[in-house]
Amino acid sequence: MRYIIISETPLLVHQLPELIPGEEEVILFQKEKFVLPRVFHKNTKIVHGDPLKSSTYQKLAISPDDRIILQADKGETLDKLLQPILKVCDSVPIVVLIANRKEVPPLHQVNISYLYINALLQKDINKEWLYIRNRHWTHKIRELTKGAEHILILTQHDPDPDALASGIALRTLLGRNRTTAPIGSFGKVTRSENLSMIRLLDIRYTLLDQQSLGNFSMIAMVDVQPSYFGERVPKADIIFDHHPQIARYEDSFKDIRVQYGATSTILSEYFISNDLKINQRLATALLYGIKSDTFMLDREVNPADIDVFTYLYPLANHNLIRRMDHPSLNPEEVSSYIKVLRKQKLIDKVLFAHLGPVKQEDIIPRLADFCLQVAGAEWSVVSGLFQKNLVISIRNVGYVKNAGEMVKKIFQDGSIAGGHRTMAKVVMPLKDFKKAFGIIRNKEIEDKIVMLFRKALKEKDS
Repeated sequence: MRYIIISETPLLVHQLPELIPGEEEVILFQKEKFVLPRVFHKNTKIVHGDPLKSSTYQKLAISPDDRIILQADKGETLDKLLQPILKVCDSVPIVVLIANRKEVPPLHQVNISYLYINALLQKDINKEWLYIRNRHWTHKIRELTKGAEHILILTQHDPDPDALASGIALRTLLGRNRTTAPIGSFGKVTRSENLSMIRLLDIRYTLLDQQSLGNFSMIAMVDVQPSYFGERVPKADIIFDHHPQIARYEDSFKDIRVQYGATSTILSEYFISNDLKINQRLATALLYGIKSDTFMLDREVNPADIDVFTYLYPLANHNLIRRMDHPSLNPEEVSSYIKVLRKQKLIDKVLFAHLGPVKQEDIIPRLADFCLQVAGAEWSVVSGLFQKNLVISIRNVGYVKNAGEMVKKIFQDGSIAGGHRTMAKVVMPLKDFKKAFGIIRNKEIEDKIVMLFRKALKEKDS
């Protein structure tokens, strides 16, 4: 990757060391000779060609892999500078720095962003590269789905607020409606907060069966990946997720950002990048999705989550969010909380609780979050049996071992195991657990989980 800098004054040049990675190649056009800063990029090449001639860029062989930062003082100068560049490569990413805020034009080409030069210190220029990429990818998925009559937006079973919000966002981004792009999955929504969100935001959720998959031309997954469904849905056309990819599968497009705290953040950035309006209903859903998945920006948060949260906050309906946050608990949920309080064991700062059979899988991660609040607990490991699978949710305080890496080492064969530093999950068929450890009785499973995690936590990091 090369950075090509076209600047009429030395002002921008003195800021470049903060804007460009130190190891990248820099090509600097100098109309007039001026002294470079003492601390500058060692890979800088000075060019004295005419930036108004396309032959200059043909000699440089500019391509979509380059990045151009273009500074212009006047609108008419800007047009003269852009034309020869676009004549050689009309898709090269360009950030144009404008001296006068009134001269910033509306977006008319996906690979060009305009930035008010005095805002450089407030708005990171690297974000503009991301915006350009998001606009390219928006065009890509719209073209990909253009001919599809019906697109299924598939979530995990019993979807959480992040999945529901991401589903609404993707459908809106594609210009679809409930009929042409329904949101659904193979499991009922059972959690009180999620049911409240569906009711208050008027989200139509479709309960699927295997036969109904044949009704859709394409499948898009949000906040989940094909490996979650096993052989039932082995591939997807479009995938948006922030969880690690733990298995290989087929897809036509995927945007997976494990460093993000929520899939809602990823989809929100597509709207921001394209300067698309986010109405109150969508803003409320996306804000609640980020809030839920990051524990109100208190867990696994990326700067992007904070930026998007700040952007959405004034657009959302906070009265609805408060109502979604505090729904009534159903009797099954109350029983689960009572059970975990009775069965919990705090051993060496790790709170273990095995629930046995549960009617809804989602209660296990919820109780893992709850158990981490117990005094003296740096880890919570909550397990249960759901539909012939052993499900384990792990949480920690953040300054200890990496939870995601640890579960991958403990459970390797026949399981889906992974996650982030502070949270992780294991889903393992009971038949595979029996094959690996020779046990299947409930009390034996509980004791084995305690033994496996205590051993892993005592091992030194490699």
